Amino acid sequence: MQIDKIILFSLKGEKRILPFEQGKVNIITGESKSGKSAIIEIVNYCLASSNCDIPEGIIRDSVSFFSLIVIFNDGEKAFIARENPNIKDIQASSTACLIRNLDTEIPNLVDINSNINIETLKDFLTRKIGISENLHIPDSLTREPLKANFKHSRFYCYQPQYLVADPHQLFYNQNKEFVPQSIRDTLPYFLGAVNEDALLIESELNQLKKQLNRLIREKREAEKIKAEGISQAFSLIEEAKEIGILNKKTNPITQSEAYKLLEEVSKWEYQPLEVKAENSGLKDLIDKRKELKIELGKILDNKKAVTDYLKNSFGYSKEAKQQEIRLESIRLYNSSLEINSTQCPLCNNHLEVPIPTIQNINESLISIRNDLESTSAESPRVQAYIDTLDSDYNILESELQQVEKNITALYVENEKARTLRDLNIRRGKIIGRVSLFLESIEKDEGKENIDIKIADIKGKISELEKLIDDENEKDRLLSILNKINLQMSKWVQNLDVEYENDPIRFDINKLTLFVDANKPIALPQIGSGANWVAYHLLIIFALHQHFIQNNRPVPRFVLIDQPTQVYYPPEKTDNLVEVSSDEIAVYKMFDFIFKVVSSLTPNLQVIITDHAYLQTENFKESVTEVWRDGLKLIPNDWEKMQK
Repeated sequence: MQIDKIILFSLKGEKRILPFEQGKVNIITGESKSGKSAIIEIVNYCLASSNCDIPEGIIRDSVSFFSLIVIFNDGEKAFIARENPNIKDIQASSTACLIRNLDTEIPNLVDINSNINIETLKDFLTRKIGISENLHIPDSLTREPLKANFKHSRFYCYQPQYLVADPHQLFYNQNKEFVPQSIRDTLPYFLGAVNEDALLIESELNQLKKQLNRLIREKREAEKIKAEGISQAFSLIEEAKEIGILNKKTNPITQSEAYKLLEEVSKWEYQPLEVKAENSGLKDLIDKRKELKIELGKILDNKKAVTDYLKNSFGYSKEAKQQEIRLESIRLYNSSLEINSTQCPLCNNHLEVPIPTIQNINESLISIRNDLESTSAESPRVQAYIDTLDSDYNILESELQQVEKNITALYVENEKARTLRDLNIRRGKIIGRVSLFLESIEKDEGKENIDIKIADIKGKISELEKLIDDENEKDRLLSILNKINLQMSKWVQNLDVEYENDPIRFDINKLTLFVDANKPIALPQIGSGANWVAYHLLIIFALHQHFIQNNRPVPRFVLIDQPTQVYYPPEKTDNLVEVSSDEIAVYKMFDFIFKVVSSLTPNLQVIITDHAYLQTENFKESVTEVWRDGLKLIPNDWEKMQK
């Protein structure tokens, strides 16, 4: 994958187009603060970065969409655009616009519609550059397995200004948390040290190991059956006798007799014992019992109410009788007394005016007499009702006792039925076990010997394990790194560095370079920014040469920002630079870059942003834009956001 164009869209839809040539060196030279250092972050943001590190200021105040046109190895052009996060005041847009098979016309702002999320875009780019299924499983269990994807391939494509001369880190984002370990885990895959078919081989290995375990288990079972077969046969015969399949007097002597009897058991015609279903009348009886108990309760309640009434009536009659006796004793009351309102009931004298109190007394006496007569008349009828209740109670109680007996009988019958069902189940199990036993001892003359099968599968497993053996992977990685180290050691003579005659070594565990002089010297200990820039270029171009020559799935571009910063400041980078040792070093550096790219053409694209403008033909022909005299990444007339 290489970059065809970078396109910025203004708030009004105007376009700022930066075209690039594929397979060549492309240089943008210009003044400070013209936007050169933003190029790497714009490209990274468009290529599915989870963050937006494009500098704040005029760029993010003036742009609505950042976009790229990329060309894949198969020739397909794709347009990728992401909205400026400042438009919606967010950290980064979670969606993008992807237009595949783009023709020559660049889309307009109105044509940009977000149609893909960032994770899906990353998966698309992962597939398009050719990253196959892979998984790095760490030796320890301190971290999760890691799958290499497009995000990991970008570590080797960007050299921002702060990185290209940094002695403590070689690769993009190496100073961020977890990134160094991600580089260590995925770089072997990108270098080709990991077998591409490792996942398929692992899957096949798992299947073969399952087959092997099954065969070993079958072999052990067969050996166990052979050793314990006669004992198990006699045990099965005893069980068959116990449940009535065989006659209890049957006693085989030899193994062949036992097997013959078991053959008869396996062919025994299974005749289920007749088992009555659970009596459906049980539920009716239980319901009947419930109803009888309810009726008995009602009778008891009625009898209690009548008895209480009778007790109260008797108490009243007794009290009224006492009153009658007292009144008769003073001749105030007799049963034949007729009421005369003009005669005093005490002295029998004539009353001119009837007295209300005397009248009331007479009425009370009459009431007492009537109540006594009524109570005496009701008592026989109440007693007859109580007798009827007692009779009904005895009838229902007898009926309830009979229902209880019937329920108990049905429970006993159902228990017998369950016992019969259990016997049927046991007979079926015995017949099944006998059949399985006989199958296990059968000899299959047509089958391949199980030992031969086991030996064959073990051989296949051994061959496959060699293909994914960790030691083999380490050996391949060491061999690849040795070639890369050798290439750097050859190239270093083309650059202005110290220790140009000493071997260079990349340490993948420490992610730094060593110069093997009289003793190993790590990059931070070498000193001088010029050395640091040179060694960064050596490792980046050596890796990309290996990626290209071995058709590894890494983007075919490198973006480098300000590689001349360590030689002279921006104010001394006019068209004519005073000849000095620094200038000679700069010329050697660019000559080296041109030579490497030319040797790899058309498979490597290099985009450089820098202050310097060298007076060489290669440099001049590679310049795509000069950002001086007011020309910058963002045109001066572009409208800015209102804050």
